[in-house]
Amino acid sequence: MADTLFTVINTFTLKDPAKAGEFEERFLSHVEWMRAQEGFRSHQAVRLTERPGVYVNLGRWRSPQDFQKVLGSEVFQAHAAEFHELVEVSAAPSFNVVRAGDVAAVTPVVVVETFESTDDPETVAKAWSSYAEELAARDGFRHAELDAAILTQGSYTFATWWTSADAARAARAEVPAPADTDADEATHVTAA
Repeated sequence: MADTLFTVINTFTLKDPAKAGEFEERFLSHVEWMRAQEGFRSHQAVRLTERPGVYVNLGRWRSPQDFQKVLGSEVFQAHAAEFHELVEVSAAPSFNVVRAGDVAAVTPVVVVETFESTDDPETVAKAWSSYAEELAARDGFRHAELDAAILTQGSYTFATWWTSADAARAARAEVPAPADTDADEATHVTAA
């Protein structure tokens, strides 16, 4: 497993689906600013296929402290105020506990799965690490990561990156997930 990263998983739900273009434009401008901030590591923003008014952004930071500095800045607060005009925001600050594959691979399809577990975190990480390894052996796999929410104990997000929706569906049909999840296919909006 790679070094632990602080990951902020934001779910943005458009208040008015007709304003998707405006939101994406503002978000891309925000991302350019974020990339220049100390402690920023990477991010990937996706738009859910079956619910096109919903976006998920996985922002990775060196530490929670680095993100907190940015969060408290006037520029970030101004961007947040603009976003709240267009979207409802659900934030899930998390720690990355499992990564497999090539995180730099920008692929056409991302599957975002959320689930809750009462198992101890080590047991969850081990089960999902094994699952990621099994998925990695399937055609079309590029990357997987499991993030454990900080504020909601037992809440997790597992994301996988694929070369096609068909590859993702076939692999997930062949390899059962270690837990029942809410799964959504998504496509990239931006990545860095």
